[in-house]
Amino acid sequence: MMLGCLLLTISCQEEEQEIIDPTIDNTIPQSSQLVGLMKNIVTHDGSFDDIVDGGNCFSINLPYMIIRNSEPLVINKIEDYNQLQVSDNIQIQFPITITRDDHVSEIIENDAALRNLADTCQIEDEDIECVDFVYPFRFATYDSNNNIIGTTEVFHDAQVFGFMGNLNANTVVAINYPIRLLLSNGEFLDIAHNTDLLSGILAFQASCEENDG
Repeated sequence: MMLGCLLLTISCQEEEQEIIDPTIDNTIPQSSQLVGLMKNIVTHDGSFDDIVDGGNCFSINLPYMIIRNSEPLVINKIEDYNQLQVSDNIQIQFPITITRDDHVSEIIENDAALRNLADTCQIEDEDIECVDFVYPFRFATYDSNNNIIGTTEVFHDAQVFGFMGNLNANTVVAINYPIRLLLSNGEFLDIAHNTDLLSGILAFQASCEENDG
């Protein structure tokens, strides 16, 4: 009985090792094009409220109040931005809380601080808005310093962003396939390998219509 348990443990370890063995092609080099594209997918898109805050690298957390053409208006949902026109006189009622492109939140006390933050944004952001991961899915990791094998289950873009940003040079990472992508046209794309993921992202990144202005 003991021998059977030991063999089962070794077998499971070998199976998990196979997922993240750096000699096979389903691991993701941290400097690879795929890692960069994955980060762009999970980067927080702050362009949807640019008509108010003027910065595409952050968004204002809902709800909050503005004065539009001398009339108060509470912004409760994204659809409320459809009421606004470029010609409107818009005054934000501070303080507000914003979320940066790295998913970190920050309190902004006044218009000057908001304008300074907007000035740090790039004219064209790199976030990919037409492809989303379908959650949850898992990453497998192997730390070569201490020979620790692990898995991390992720449920949100912010978790993926933080996970990938906190990897060190000694950590080998792989996705536990299969996973799914949700495309902007409402269709799903099933992914079984790194090459599928890379080609799928590139194909739909090229065809999507970004709404940055």
